[in-house]
Amino acid sequence: DARAWLDRIMAGRVPAQGRMSLTPMLSEKGKLIGDFTMSCLDAQTFQLTASYGAQAYHMRWFTRHLQGDVRVENISDKRTGFQIAGPNAAAVLATCTRDDVTTLRFMDVRKMTVGMVNCLVQRVSYTGDLGFEIYCDPMDQRSLWTTLWEAGKAFDMVPFGMRAMMSLRLDKFFGSWMSEFSPDYTAAETGLDRFISFKKNVDFIGRTAAEADRRAGPDRTLCAFEVDSIDADVHGYEPIWHDGQVVGFCTSGGYSHFAGKSIALGFVPTGSRRDGLRVEIEILGKMCPARLITTPLFDADGARMRGAPLTPC
Repeated sequence: DARAWLDRIMAGRVPAQGRMSLTPMLSEKGKLIGDFTMSCLDAQTFQLTASYGAQAYHMRWFTRHLQGDVRVENISDKRTGFQIAGPNAAAVLATCTRDDVTTLRFMDVRKMTVGMVNCLVQRVSYTGDLGFEIYCDPMDQRSLWTTLWEAGKAFDMVPFGMRAMMSLRLDKFFGSWMSEFSPDYTAAETGLDRFISFKKNVDFIGRTAAEADRRAGPDRTLCAFEVDSIDADVHGYEPIWHDGQVVGFCTSGGYSHFAGKSIALGFVPTGSRRDGLRVEIEILGKMCPARLITTPLFDADGARMRGAPLTPC
């Protein structure tokens, strides 16, 4: 039974059919070994989406823990597609399909025909705005691009790439695999413990360690900072100074083109975490003043990301 197997191997909730969930996968020691989007396509078929670079590692883990007649297939190179995001994303998609886009809730997943291409559409976006991930067969990618591109012209849609997306995710304090999330960190340290389903009556892998970490509380906590930097942004592992001592380190950062500010993510002692905490981050040998922030820079309440897809923003 695929659902029972996923309940054991994943720390988070297994979604109902047509829905998605965000879930960490833990080692026996409670460390993060995966940060997944889990999509339930039918009663016994699930799509797991994670870092492309970790696919071999994850497949070894899945194979090691397979049970019963569960079958796992790596489809990383058998499925491709595009993400569309922004306030008009739903309007663009609606012009390309006869399916009812207005009923797609946040974290819904649905098979749809977009243009002349059979696709899997997920209502989620790493940009933090209203958005959709649209998957198709690689042979149909050009047709899908043409359909979306032609429909998007009326809405001034433009292409954006990975670097733009990695800037946009900073506005929402979204972590990235092997930066904020890695086998060096626990779910409680990174905030991914909010996606662990401690209520489910399953002894999932890493549960004992995760519960112990939850009771004791983590020594360090992942936070976001506005950085007063002129010509360089945080890249990763820059020291965080407070009162003349190194108290933590950065995990990643960059320039927020939306806010017009340099943003960094990093760990500080849990007891020090408070809105407005003044620190210094050492970037290329220069001490840069920084301020801890707790409110996302864009769509702080999630109204655009989670709201009705065709409601004007």
